[in-house]
Amino acid sequence: MGNPISRELFLERALSRFGDRYDYGDIVYKSYKTPIKIRCRIHPVKQISITPEKHLQTTGGCKFCLRDMRIQMLERELFRQSAEHPPLQAGTQDGRNGSGEESRAVPQPPARSSRRQG
Repeated sequence: MGNPISRELFLERALSRFGDRYDYGDIVYKSYKTPIKIRCRIHPVKQISITPEKHLQTTGGCKFCLRDMRIQMLERELFRQSAEHPPLQAGTQDGRNGSGEESRAVPQPPARSSRRQG
């Protein structure tokens, strides 16, 4: 069993990790594993009930901040992929693509015959 974490040590760690993103003014701290009520300053819609342990181990507990973070991560990934793989352009009538190079058709496997050979 680890050392008990005091209210002061929890607040020190929380402020170090999250800065002023959460409001800790109304917490009633009993233990590291007993839920407390905090409020996100960015999304103060409702209080968040979370254990101090999970608060420090996760993104903090605000589901709205988590959603925003996931959207940003997806947008970054999509932007990175689009930079690595620019969209394909339809070839022109002369068989060249927009960069002036010959377009190359992707080879298709031969069609299977429905007749049996024997």
